[in-house]
Amino acid sequence: MKYSGGLVKKEREDIFKLFLEHNRLKFNEIEKAIKIRSNMVSYHLEKMQEEGLLEKKDDYYYLTKKAERYLPIIPHITGKELSPLPIILVAVMQKNKILLIRRNKRPYKDYWSLIGGKMQLEESFKDAANRVIKKKTRLDADFKGLSSVLLERVKGDDLIKHGFILFFGKAVAKDSDLKFSQYGELKWFDVKNIDDAGLIPSDLWLIKNKLNSKADVVSAEMNEKNGDLSDFKVL
Repeated sequence: MKYSGGLVKKEREDIFKLFLEHNRLKFNEIEKAIKIRSNMVSYHLEKMQEEGLLEKKDDYYYLTKKAERYLPIIPHITGKELSPLPIILVAVMQKNKILLIRRNKRPYKDYWSLIGGKMQLEESFKDAANRVIKKKTRLDADFKGLSSVLLERVKGDDLIKHGFILFFGKAVAKDSDLKFSQYGELKWFDVKNIDDAGLIPSDLWLIKNKLNSKADVVSAEMNEKNGDLSDFKVL
């Protein structure tokens, strides 16, 4: 029997999803649960170990630390569900000027927008803001904090096409000299005269309504080991 790429992908997803309910599994438990031949189970487990997703201790298979990070987003990875993306947006200021970028990629191609990008797993809001500012503008700036949080959804033909959780913050640039950016044209705008700049509508709303606000957004972290949670603390 030939195994197509799609079938192989599904079988490995099925193995991975078993670990949503189990910390460890034996070979025969995996074989029984996904109901495929033992030689194919062996093949998948070997490949998943090579890819750094599984490790074996004695008779049991475990998710690696790398693979544990995927547990909350398995439906998103497999395409069964889609979730809004967490985005950091920053109003980079220099006196009464605000720095905008004309996007050269979809979505929102050719619109002017705030400086922003996807947040990464390890980042605080400040870390994310400083990274995207440096990456997209090559400027150094002092992050002043969050001003607002906005859930943005984009509809097209009665379908939700995109969804973003926008964490909107403010930063003050240490200089105003602009250099080439591969992410789009950079330009300083007078913050009082941006209505006709061609901004993404949600970015324009945030600037006009939330630029000088303060958002009470709490960050926290805790430890997890073998399913036990401890050491919760607010950062």
